[in-house]
Amino acid sequence: MLLIPMAFSIYAQDLRTLETKVADLLALMPAKDPSTTEKLMNDMLALGDAGLKLICNKIVPHGSGDDVQPRFAVESFSRFLSGKGKDNEKAAWEKICISYVKSAKDNNVKYFFLKQLQTMGGIASAEAAKELLKDGSLCSPAIGVIVSAGGENAERILSEALEDTTFPCAAQAMNELAAMKSDLALPQFILWSQSKELPVRAAALKALSQSGSPEALKILQKAAKEVKYSWEYSGATSSYLAYADRIAEKGDIKGMTKICNTIISNCNQRTNIQFKAGALETIVKYKGKDAMPYLIEAARHTDKSYRNTAMRLASKLPGEEITSKWMEFFNKAPDYSKPEIIAMLAERKNIKALPLITSSLDNPIFEVRKEAVNAIVVFKGKEAIKDITSYMMKHTEENDQEIAKNALMTITGSKDLPLLLPVLKEGPPQAQKTIIEILAWSKQSDYFQTVLPYISSDVENLRTAAYKALTELVSPSDQEIIIELISQNSNPVYIADLQIALANAANKISDPEMRSDVILKSPLLNTNKEKLIPVLANTGGRKALEYVLGEFEKGSPELRDICFKALTSWNDYSAASALYEICASGNKTFEGPAFNAYVRIVRSAPVTDEQKLLLFRKIMPYATSAERKNRIITEIGKIRTYQALFFVAPYLDDPETSAAAAHAAMYIALPPADSKTGMYGSKVREILEKAITKLTGPEAEYDRELIRKYLDSMPPDEGFVPMFNGRDLTGWQGLVGNPITRAKMSPAELAKQQAEANKKMLENWSVKDGCIWFNGSGDNLCSIKEYGDFELLVDWRITKKGDSGIYLRGCPQVQIWDTSRVEVGAQVGSGGLYNNQKYPSKPLTVADNPVGEWNTFRIIMIGEKVSVWLNGILVVDDVVMENYWDRSIPIFPKGPIELQAHGTDLGFRDIYIREINEKFYNLTPEERTEGFVSLFNGKNLDGWIGDKVSYVVEDGNIVIKPGEKGGGNLYTEKEYSDFIFRFEFQLTPAANNGLGIRTPLTGDAAYVGMEIQILDDSAPVYANLEPYQYHGSVYGVIPAKRGYLKPVGEWNYEEVYARGTSIKVTLNGTVIVDGDIAEAIEKGTMDKRDHPGLKNKSGHIGFLGHGSVVRFRNIRIKELN
Repeated sequence: MLLIPMAFSIYAQDLRTLETKVADLLALMPAKDPSTTEKLMNDMLALGDAGLKLICNKIVPHGSGDDVQPRFAVESFSRFLSGKGKDNEKAAWEKICISYVKSAKDNNVKYFFLKQLQTMGGIASAEAAKELLKDGSLCSPAIGVIVSAGGENAERILSEALEDTTFPCAAQAMNELAAMKSDLALPQFILWSQSKELPVRAAALKALSQSGSPEALKILQKAAKEVKYSWEYSGATSSYLAYADRIAEKGDIKGMTKICNTIISNCNQRTNIQFKAGALETIVKYKGKDAMPYLIEAARHTDKSYRNTAMRLASKLPGEEITSKWMEFFNKAPDYSKPEIIAMLAERKNIKALPLITSSLDNPIFEVRKEAVNAIVVFKGKEAIKDITSYMMKHTEENDQEIAKNALMTITGSKDLPLLLPVLKEGPPQAQKTIIEILAWSKQSDYFQTVLPYISSDVENLRTAAYKALTELVSPSDQEIIIELISQNSNPVYIADLQIALANAANKISDPEMRSDVILKSPLLNTNKEKLIPVLANTGGRKALEYVLGEFEKGSPELRDICFKALTSWNDYSAASALYEICASGNKTFEGPAFNAYVRIVRSAPVTDEQKLLLFRKIMPYATSAERKNRIITEIGKIRTYQALFFVAPYLDDPETSAAAAHAAMYIALPPADSKTGMYGSKVREILEKAITKLTGPEAEYDRELIRKYLDSMPPDEGFVPMFNGRDLTGWQGLVGNPITRAKMSPAELAKQQAEANKKMLENWSVKDGCIWFNGSGDNLCSIKEYGDFELLVDWRITKKGDSGIYLRGCPQVQIWDTSRVEVGAQVGSGGLYNNQKYPSKPLTVADNPVGEWNTFRIIMIGEKVSVWLNGILVVDDVVMENYWDRSIPIFPKGPIELQAHGTDLGFRDIYIREINEKFYNLTPEERTEGFVSLFNGKNLDGWIGDKVSYVVEDGNIVIKPGEKGGGNLYTEKEYSDFIFRFEFQLTPAANNGLGIRTPLTGDAAYVGMEIQILDDSAPVYANLEPYQYHGSVYGVIPAKRGYLKPVGEWNYEEVYARGTSIKVTLNGTVIVDGDIAEAIEKGTMDKRDHPGLKNKSGHIGFLGHGSVVRFRNIRIKELN
């Protein structure tokens, strides 16, 4: 139970002890989100001084206990109270924290509470911290408290502390006073500036600089001079410069200028140029336009970083006169600073500078021209296109062309491209090349014909640029031109560009099946196959694939190589079929590479796992070596489907493949890293138990242990079982009539007709190569067993014009047919509920594989509703299946599975079924025999009432996800009196829940009914509970034995036996409670509270949320008479 304050009146929070309230609150620390934190802080405030001190008492020295949650609570509370409107509460909390600073014997604990005072302390905190300033281990956080309190009082306390020459935190104190710009302790600063400890001396000099006092000047001046105005650990030069800024701030511009001039004159080395830049910045800061001589002089300096500072400062000085002075200086400036001046003028954006920038386009220095191009774009935008094209015509060097191209690409839109064409027509080849590259960048197909003539240029660079540009400018209508160019060209570089261009043009056609049409219809394909077939690999399509495969089969050795390379680089996984054909042909040269390419393509194919499995199974017959088999098995091991697991299972028996199959089985069946749900069932268990014995490698023992642990936690449900044994038709029989006609037959008549049907069955249905085959004549194949709710897995294959289906509970049918049969509507695809009239009959999409290929169904039927996945794609989504035999009534609750015979050859394989019975969900055969029923179906909360918002179903578990109110209660709809209740639960750290029994739906179940505690009582926050509050206890009434919970995160199994006044709780096989509540009813309970619910004869069973995430599964009950 351990109800927290957020649980409101429904949980009777006034009945809890203060210690329990504190424990409950700490169990929720740290909170999962800000809103929950705020709620918990209000709850913490409601605890009062006594409760707050209980939390503070849990703060212990490091290494002496786990106090993470109390520390988190205290820190959060301090931040909470530091906000506005909580002055009274803050004062009370400050008083408590001060008391712990004074009373704590451990300095670490003192330090912790000083940190709280830093967050929300005031004058009282500062005075308390003052007493700790002489303590070397605590003076630093104490100063933090004093500074946080702020005001003149803080300045006074720190100044007085500096009078003590043994003050251990003098440097920190002076740094804080420097931040306050205080001169209160000027004599102390002067004294401490003589210290031989560099941090102390540095802090003193800094404090002197920020005091701005005339008395500080000589000391700072001398200190900077002694270090030759360079950097060193005392920061003397920095402090001298900072003093200049401080006195200027106070109005002494003359003094500031004198100091800055001294620094500028003496700082010309790499080790102190930064101080020169700082002095320049200070002068500009306070003198503004009058600092221009300094900036001009800085522009002449040879140090680039110093010039950069000058340019940055100059760019921000307002006024046209500043621009004019820079323009006047430009021609006198050193060549190395001219590009920087142009860039600075561009940043100023003063139009007066435009003539200088324009003229600089023809400057003999490239760097100046480069900045001028960039600047003119800044000033003129699109209007600069004319200037830049003129620039391109004059300056043909590669660097100039590149800078011009980049500039044009920033300002040229598609509508501006015609402005560039005069350069293309009349410009030098270098400029023409640049324009062609810009046109290619634009990807405007209108310029294909404009660029085309330049592929015949005598200038190689121009010609090469034109070929490359065509790849970006083509449209579908240009394909024939490109094909002609390919046929005429012998340059392999240009052919490669043209092939890309052709593919790009074709791929702009929206219909993928039409993208190769122009190439396939071109007469030039006959004479230029070696040039055009590689393009088909990029354009793709069924017809192109057939063509390339045909050329492979009949072509010359050289052409075969080209075709094979095209197939292995095809633009989608459809080429896998062609590679399969090559592999199946037995071609000694290409069979091996084809197999490898097939596996590679399928591995990365963007298809469902179900489809990928079918593709890997298809190639498996040509895995003629152990290496190939193991490779396929390993790939299938990445496919997490039951069919994949069942497929690899037989390979456990082959010594050459057993290790790979074992690892594959483990990877398939065990939960992936992002889930806790794996596969289950008797067949899964059988496979994994065998896999344990076949694992090899350095991690084998670790893997075995993983499997063993998983098997220990695996649900006992039977799971999927085979309906077909792969050898004969055991479990199947011939079809007699239909469910209605069979029901009308006498037993003798039914038996007679069944015998005749079974005889006919053997004429039409047979087993070969692990598959059930139908020869095209006869009636349906019918399961002997009848099924209610189930999940069915089955592979099927039909021949051309094929038509079949799967009857569910004896009713037609999940449709199977050849989608080319448009005359009967088969183009909609297989998987639909064909005979529905009222509800949807057509599938949601076409997901069929080509005729002759295997397909796989996953069919779930619960009640009247059916969902169907074809090759991993949902085609029927929870649709009612109508009763074909009598539409006036719902479909039969039980019936056989039938494989439909419809006059064409077909085959089925790998038929597995999992029966779904909510009443017996996850029950063991023994539990079913004993009379247990399931209370949770693994899918939804049917049969439960109460808080269905906080309680949700995830991965087959009931999970409570508390909201802002901490999570409510979830009860059984039915009431129970005497019973055996079994369930599994998984705790999170410090989790708290409860199992209510014989409880009404309102009130606190611990009192108005009974509550069996569900609690992570290993959490430190629950270390001091009463015996009757730990896990398994009948809360407040009967204590439980401790020490039998599994580690947090593992699943626990619990059974609660309740008969009359006898209560017994068994946890993970150990009885932890075995008591009688009769005595408590008569004489009172251990917690001295009123528990009227002990007298209840019956009531609901429920999970009682107390603000924690807990998971439940395998919930079942047996009522006792």
